[in-house]
Amino acid sequence: MHRFTMIFLLAGGLLVGPIAHVSAVIDQVTVFSDRATVTRIVELELASGSGELVQDDLPVGLMRDSLRISATGPDGLRLGAYRLERVRGADRVSERARRLESEIESLKDRRDVLDDYLNARRLQMRLLESLAVGAGSGDERLPPNGWESAVNVLGERAEAVLVAKRKLSVDRRELDRQIERLERELADLGQQQRDSMRLELAYASSHSGRARFEIEYTVGGASWRPVYEYRLDTVEVRLDIVKLAEVHQRTGEDWSDAVVSLSLARPSAGGQLPELQPWWIDVYTPPPEGRTDRRKLAAPMMETVADAALLADAEWDAAELEGTGFTQAWRVPGRVTVAADNQAHRFGLGEHSLSASLSARTVPRRQVAAWLFVEAEYDGQAPLPPGPVSLYQDQTVVGQTSSGILAPGQPVALSFGVDDRISVKFELISDERGAEGVIRRANRQTRRWQLSLANGHDRPIEIRVLDHMPVARDERIQVKLTDDSRAPDARDVDDRPGLLAWDRTLAAGDSERLIIGYRLTYPQDIEGIVGW
Repeated sequence: MHRFTMIFLLAGGLLVGPIAHVSAVIDQVTVFSDRATVTRIVELELASGSGELVQDDLPVGLMRDSLRISATGPDGLRLGAYRLERVRGADRVSERARRLESEIESLKDRRDVLDDYLNARRLQMRLLESLAVGAGSGDERLPPNGWESAVNVLGERAEAVLVAKRKLSVDRRELDRQIERLERELADLGQQQRDSMRLELAYASSHSGRARFEIEYTVGGASWRPVYEYRLDTVEVRLDIVKLAEVHQRTGEDWSDAVVSLSLARPSAGGQLPELQPWWIDVYTPPPEGRTDRRKLAAPMMETVADAALLADAEWDAAELEGTGFTQAWRVPGRVTVAADNQAHRFGLGEHSLSASLSARTVPRRQVAAWLFVEAEYDGQAPLPPGPVSLYQDQTVVGQTSSGILAPGQPVALSFGVDDRISVKFELISDERGAEGVIRRANRQTRRWQLSLANGHDRPIEIRVLDHMPVARDERIQVKLTDDSRAPDARDVDDRPGLLAWDRTLAAGDSERLIIGYRLTYPQDIEGIVGW
């Protein structure tokens, strides 16, 4: 077997002579997040002696240093020097782009024909106008008794010409719209003129016989990302994770009937460990007088409801996970075709069902509503990479979110939209200010809210109430729960200072009220409090 730093492919069943132009069929493709590695394989009969093999249609985005070629064949088969050059072309890269370009040219030809007809109608109108002007002047002007007939004839002819002219103008506007639409579609493909790379490879073989060539190269302009659907069945209390892959490619070559794998590796991260630089800190210097020291806060992202179509009851084919504990890739079931049209091509990678538990959560200070909450444990064999997630509750889309890396054994916790069968009311019942102490006077501020919950389901449900208790940055400021407040079941939830949780279980049709209040005290020599 011979390996080179270039690639070349042959068409099967040929007896290769001294110079042979060959075309290749793509056999395997491994897609990464920002590139793809393509493998072409061909078997053919080689004649004895030396010759040159020419591959005319390699993609122009091919990374030269990634090219490799290996070959097995008759005894004495040797691969010699190669030459790689760029060939300029006039055709578009993808079949779809070429088809669009052909349609645009055809429509423009039809528009040119309409323009010829319009020019002919304009010429007819000018002729009719000149006849009308000449009929009333000069030595050859019409006698008075001939005017009525002339007016009728000229009017009929002018009307026919104008009707035809209007119809031609309407047809031309419609052609303009079609051309504009197709040109926008062609521009969206991001296709340039079809350049390619030509490989010329010398070979020599002391015997004739069958040879097998395997060509591998990496090309840019390809990517994939995972896309998920989390489908909650509230009757079976089951969470189904539907795994999809979205592949884009504009490499300049269609992947037709190929084995496609989707790698979890990230070659863009590079092969060198990042180095840490010194982390300098210094005394804060206030800004000059007249300038404002602005602090930028990141705005929270809003979840939006996706207008996604429901899937049929059919299940996705399960993709096979290949590789080792360090390098893994999903292999798309069967052989697939991905055109070089820069469009989204989606493939199913399978489904995974999890036993789940249902509860409700509410953050009444932010929104007076309860959210259906699902918890499960992911027990798959391999981690799921991060990606966008569409949420479905009983076959109805309820929103979108995104997931981080989900490792085996890791918990899944998601909200699946507002639960309208749980009533939530949250109202301020007192807001008091005062002072306390005799020797050391202190200001006191108290606020109390009443929370009312009602379960409209026909089964019990656990409800977690979340609220944030003020957290003081200055030790002179004291914050406590009021005496009539319900003691929280958890403090500093998720390691977030001041986040309190109350866990309640409401039977079907049951309701409950609780008081949440905070008392703030601080010395009177403090000018004021920020954030209360």
